Amino acid sequence: MNRTVLVIGASGGIGEQVTRQLLEQGYFVIGTYSNHSISITDADNFKTLKLDLSSLDSIKELFDNLSQTPLYAIVNCAGVCEYENNGIDDDISVWNRAIAVNLTANFVIAKYANHLLEDNGRFIMISSTDAMYGGAITASYAASKAGVNSLTKSLSLLFKDKKISVNSVAPGWVNTRMIAGTGEEFLRQVEDVNPLKRIANPADIANVISFLLKPESEYINGQIITVDGGYTNQDPTLILEEEAV
Repeated sequence: MNRTVLVIGASGGIGEQVTRQLLEQGYFVIGTYSNHSISITDADNFKTLKLDLSSLDSIKELFDNLSQTPLYAIVNCAGVCEYENNGIDDDISVWNRAIAVNLTANFVIAKYANHLLEDNGRFIMISSTDAMYGGAITASYAASKAGVNSLTKSLSLLFKDKKISVNSVAPGWVNTRMIAGTGEEFLRQVEDVNPLKRIANPADIANVISFLLKPESEYINGQIITVDGGYTNQDPTLILEEEAV
């Protein structure tokens, strides 16, 4: 295929699955990692680079290293989610990290990568169903992902001269390290309220991203695609109503 895709956050649950699928499909993949190493070591069409999305200098260094590398697509799968309610100073730090990594980094990447992305290329971000709601102890995460939804529209206009399509995928609960600490009983309850009675696997999200990279998706632009098994289809208060009737 000889097309290069930059997968940011290739060491995470979704990012690693995306990387594996793209390698199988014949793309050359450049994967970034931060705190966790990338377990993929046996692919000739793959190389890795370290990246700290909270650092503007680190993002600039990444694109300095890629200055002669045409990119068909950028897929940003990296993100952070931390709970607030641990004191004002800590909550503000959590807020600043979430906005920096989940939102600002996407804007900065788009600016640095504009000249590297090929005409008719792709720019894909990860949003979340949390963007549709508020969260008393996850306000920073929800706000950052709502920002991603808006940024999706804006970047589709930024890239219009090169006809680069920009879209975001908004997962619900996905079986990754990010939710590992919530406990088995809680996750069983999450599965129970989902119409499909399960939490997503990383492959469920990666499959949608793979499609967005294909020619068949070229007229999809500026969209946020929800992939949650349908759990946002129902007002949760209606579940209480059903039980009461």
